[in-house]
Amino acid sequence: MAERVALIVLLVEDRRQENLLRRYLERCDHGYRSIRVEMSRPGQGSGEQFVRERYASEVRKMRWQLTKTKACLIVMIDADTGSVDDRRQQLERALRDADESPRSPSEPVLNLIPKRNVETWILCLNAEAVGEATDYRHDTRVNPQTIKDAATALFWWTRPNTAIPAGCVPSLRDCLPEFDRVPIVV
Repeated sequence: MAERVALIVLLVEDRRQENLLRRYLERCDHGYRSIRVEMSRPGQGSGEQFVRERYASEVRKMRWQLTKTKACLIVMIDADTGSVDDRRQQLERALRDADESPRSPSEPVLNLIPKRNVETWILCLNAEAVGEATDYRHDTRVNPQTIKDAATALFWWTRPNTAIPAGCVPSLRDCLPEFDRVPIVV
């Protein structure tokens, strides 16, 4: 019998992040029912703040879950106008402040940090020329079909020995190794 991942938690800022990650996971044969989404509600404040404030708690829950079954936490938080490294340090600080140990290299906790926002990655994965300083949040090229196409491209870009296109933005290129933390469905 195939071993399935019992739980994959997506901690995300918004629906576009959720859709990209969910479609990627489905492409990796992870079932829809095994995915739980923790997302900032529209109009309830900053999505970035929501993710940052929930991060340590979700890592703690994931570590507990791992004592019982296969699980994975996928966190996506936009770098916005700051740097990817600054956002990464904020997540590390959140763990420290909650008296949690740092994320280990083998832990199935992914920290995905698009610069400036996820729309940059979606367009990049669709072979559009983009820059990380530009805000593509309201770009009309980002729609359900381009998100689906981006998830398929992301699937292929995360396969072993895949040549990443030269036009790949640095924040996406740097995060591709994070996808190695997603448990494989066997």
